[in-house]
Amino acid sequence: MMRITNGMMMNTTKLNINSNKVSVDRLNTQMSTQKKITKPSDNPLIAIKSLRLSTTLSQINQYYGNNIKDAQSWMDVTETALTNMKDILTDAYRLCVNGSTDTLSDEDRGTILKQLKGLSSQLYAEANADYADRTVFSGYKTNSTVAFIDAYEASVATYEISEQLDARDIESYAYYANMLDTPLSSEIEDPNAMNNLLKTPEELNLKRLRLSYNKQTELNSFKYTYRVDTSEAGASGTTYGTAGLTTNIGDPSTQEFEWRSHIKDCAFSYTADENGQMTGASLTDMNGYEFLISKDGRFSVSDTSLTQKIRSTTVSGIKTTTYTFTDPTGQTMFTAQENEDTVNGTKTAYVVDSQGNKVSLVYNGTQIKTVIDVQKNEINTNLDVTVGAGDAATITVTKSDGNPAMTAKTAPVDPADTSKGKSYSVFTEDKQLTTELKIQTMTQAEFEAHLSAMADDPATVQENYKNTLIYLPDSGELVMGNELAEIFVSEAATLDVNYDKSGFEKGETRPEMYFNCINKTDISPANHINYVNYDKDGNWIAQNINYAVAANQDMTINTQIHDVIDADCYRDMVELTDLVQSTIDAHTTVANIEQMLASTDFTSDTEQNYLKDCLEKAKKQMAYTDDKLQKVFGTQISHFESYLQQVNLTITDVGTRGDQLSLAENRISNQKTTFTELKSNNEDEELSDVTIDYTAAFTAFQASLQAAGKIDDMSLLDYL
Repeated sequence: MMRITNGMMMNTTKLNINSNKVSVDRLNTQMSTQKKITKPSDNPLIAIKSLRLSTTLSQINQYYGNNIKDAQSWMDVTETALTNMKDILTDAYRLCVNGSTDTLSDEDRGTILKQLKGLSSQLYAEANADYADRTVFSGYKTNSTVAFIDAYEASVATYEISEQLDARDIESYAYYANMLDTPLSSEIEDPNAMNNLLKTPEELNLKRLRLSYNKQTELNSFKYTYRVDTSEAGASGTTYGTAGLTTNIGDPSTQEFEWRSHIKDCAFSYTADENGQMTGASLTDMNGYEFLISKDGRFSVSDTSLTQKIRSTTVSGIKTTTYTFTDPTGQTMFTAQENEDTVNGTKTAYVVDSQGNKVSLVYNGTQIKTVIDVQKNEINTNLDVTVGAGDAATITVTKSDGNPAMTAKTAPVDPADTSKGKSYSVFTEDKQLTTELKIQTMTQAEFEAHLSAMADDPATVQENYKNTLIYLPDSGELVMGNELAEIFVSEAATLDVNYDKSGFEKGETRPEMYFNCINKTDISPANHINYVNYDKDGNWIAQNINYAVAANQDMTINTQIHDVIDADCYRDMVELTDLVQSTIDAHTTVANIEQMLASTDFTSDTEQNYLKDCLEKAKKQMAYTDDKLQKVFGTQISHFESYLQQVNLTITDVGTRGDQLSLAENRISNQKTTFTELKSNNEDEELSDVTIDYTAAFTAFQASLQAAGKIDDMSLLDYL
């Protein structure tokens, strides 16, 4: 039997006392902090679980406390601005209804004029709404307002703007020739006044395309594009391409033809100059990669992330060069092969994209003569024909079944032809339809003289201008006759207009909110800012601002002004304002002439006859403006109905996204409660339980102390 000494008993007792003391300290700490652990080593399992739950709760708090609240505030500002826009457009709609009646008094017209001016400024003040100094309707450009708010900034701004219009935008519009103002005293007192009677005002109905801005500087280029059916005879389904002819106004010798195939989410573009020579080509696949072919047949890609490999072999005088372009993952995006007959100096080549679409090329010397596109349409140029001054270069597109799809011609302008001022022409031949299109720039004064000539001899003037687009930079219009308008409509044409504008008005929309454009305000070209809002196919590029509102859930919180109001809305309001003002002016002219007739200042027969003639013509002018006011206001009813519908749809969309955000908020709130409870259960101690455990541990500690005291009092005699 082992002997137990007092020392051994004391050591064991000390260990027990210390253990009990540690338990008391641990429970005391738990009771004070109400936490199960104070450091990971206390309980690694609890510590690991706590870390995971803390990370999850931190993410949830970011979603719930920041992202969702920020998104809600942004969308609340957006919805408030949209509701105000709706009210403004509703008022404008009611003004159109009132203005379309024929019972307007002078006071009514004055009231409508004031209201229109006010509504126009209010509408775009709402479009400039911001949240935390970020404009809510400007897409990614949150540091920029939708409309100019500083008059000086607007006045010095210079932009190059590209607008795309189509045949549906062509509208009938009444223009007036020989309009008159209140006659001056010097005119009335002129003894030859009776021999210089003013011409009678006349109404002329023409067709027009209205651009989004007036007071333009100059027209840079004009592109006329139409769709061509390239389906084979007897083939099911329809394939198509688009043909475009571009006239560069500043340099008519740089007119270009473009053929664009559309199939399998890829497009092949081919361009040629006025001599029918290829100036460039590109093949864009569904991945967005663009393969470029220069006019001399050199291959390249626009995306520098693609890796190029070249391999060449020569067999029997035929040099074969293979180009392979791969993406960062190693997948082949494009393969191109060129076969060069080194003896005869001819070359053929083809390009294949990742979907297997093949483009073949035939070289004539160093220039490409023939291209077979992804739809197997064959494009040929008259490269072998010498094109002289005034001659037309011809580009033909033949379907894969051998039937012609279209023929296009471009012709440089004869520099000696100055009879009609500046004019530039392109020719298109499609389905037996031949159109010679000329573009002539006129100032407002020149256009008024043109209208006067048309009123005098309408048949001759219309014949001379039947294929002419009249560009009016002052009013921002392209005016044409009925025949040309019918051709555009029959071909479902799209018209791309590129122009410069210097100087804007306060309240006008910034071009970058609606169009592809270049801000050229800075005199240094290196500081020009290029804005791209449409892709090559004319599709709007959305600028969505997304917030993460939950794990694996992003939500678009912004709305672009492009989706709320068309760019035409501002022009409509300005045009209505100008029209009301011109009507008021016409009535004022009549009233002034009537006062002159009743005045004692002009009593001679000559003066009275002149004033009576002026009054007769002024009344006719007044009748025209009243009629135009009524008709245009009637037309604008449908326009503002459309604007209201668009705003209402946007309000619904914002409301729907707001509801989705509320659902996400409720879900995140529940998750926050659940994970907070899990974290508490994992880390926190119940005070009542800890108190009981502490009391028990403390009692055990006191008992161990008392037991140790008794052991310490024992001697050898206690064992004898």
